[in-house]
Amino acid sequence: MDRTLRRVTLAALLTFFAPAQSASSEQEWPEKLVGHGGPVMAIALSDDGSEALTASFDYSIIRWRMQGPEGTIVARLVGHNAAVNDAAFVPGTEKAVSVSDDGAFAIWDLRENRLETLIEDTKDKVQDVAVSLDGRFAAAARWDGTARIFDIAAGREIARAEGHRGNVNAVAFSLDGRQLFTAGYDGTVREWPLDDGLIAGPSRLLYAHGWGVNVLTALPGGSLLAFGTLNGVTGVIDLPTGEVAELASNEHPILSIASSPRAGWFATGSANGKIRVFDADSGSLVEEYGDIYGPVWGLAFTPEGTQLYRSGLDDFAIRWQVAPRHPREPIQSVYPRRFQTVNRAGPGEIEFLRKCSVCHTLTSDDANRAGPTLYGLFGRVAGTVPGYKYSQALVESDIVWTPETVSRLFDDGPDIVTPGTKMPVQRLKSVERRDALINYLLQATAADETTPLPGERQNTN
Repeated sequence: MDRTLRRVTLAALLTFFAPAQSASSEQEWPEKLVGHGGPVMAIALSDDGSEALTASFDYSIIRWRMQGPEGTIVARLVGHNAAVNDAAFVPGTEKAVSVSDDGAFAIWDLRENRLETLIEDTKDKVQDVAVSLDGRFAAAARWDGTARIFDIAAGREIARAEGHRGNVNAVAFSLDGRQLFTAGYDGTVREWPLDDGLIAGPSRLLYAHGWGVNVLTALPGGSLLAFGTLNGVTGVIDLPTGEVAELASNEHPILSIASSPRAGWFATGSANGKIRVFDADSGSLVEEYGDIYGPVWGLAFTPEGTQLYRSGLDDFAIRWQVAPRHPREPIQSVYPRRFQTVNRAGPGEIEFLRKCSVCHTLTSDDANRAGPTLYGLFGRVAGTVPGYKYSQALVESDIVWTPETVSRLFDDGPDIVTPGTKMPVQRLKSVERRDALINYLLQATAADETTPLPGERQNTN
């Protein structure tokens, strides 16, 4: 679309953005938020920027105080039974919400840093969560073809938006809370009228794209909706006119999006590690950053909009100063990660890195991973590492981990060996690769006399 049409489409924003000023503009923001034991799927900042939430593959959410070079952990919120895909503060309350691969929607009490409500449904993945600006309602994008609306105070589901063919990937409320926007794998963006949180009529098709639409965000002013697609298109929909401006394209999927009302910008993150910041008025590219290893799953602006936090395959979220740009920007991502192959790795270690290391460590410290430590694995009764929240299926099993029982996990899969477990399915049909993995684990997990097994105290007598 040409620049003239973009100016017409986006002109409605001109009067709605305040100057890029904020009481937090002089704040020293943490360079990194370090504390997870797995890739960070999403990040959200509170309205005043004093706190943040990070959601991780390690099944946890961390609540941060935004101070110090690596942030200060206020609390680790644990309650989901799978990777946590998104989390958000609830405006005007001391609550937060989150969604997960386990198909659940969670409400958290931040006064006591505890799980208040866990609403479980089908096991279909829940990818995205949004909260209305008045803090009353939350919406969740589910991979069962629906978007669910929840009354946060009541702690219950009150409505379902059904109409997409396939996964619903993203949800967003209008600024006045009278519409819900949804986007899905079917390539459509839809608008649902709301009345006190309930769906008040049929949906309106806003946009039909040839590929899936992955992310959405409502831009300040109330008349524009930004989106990103599976085939790398970033665009904006003018809600009153229905005009669509496609601002940029990328060879890789757009996986994250965030907006800054004060700066008048919005940003997208892609699967190949590229971040683009757009001026919402003109549609022009403001800044671009690409020295990132792997996908950008989460983005969040600081209140004044000059800083942007990103998350992805690293175990931490990273700050990028959008403006003014630093002449030399250090690469803070880590490569290779522990789950990526390295040149020095033997065949067994390669399989461990690929199959196991995202969820498990080999040390006596579980390091807040999605799974328990494998230290001292062989000879251990399944489901007995202290402090780890096992599935009931594994707790009730009578399995003792031996080379034979671990081999069965990779021959048949945990869904067969331990039905009901939350272990992801990881099969290895190559006997040579499986045996190499078992031999590596036998050596790498062996306990020594100086290091206690998980839950044991070292004898100092």
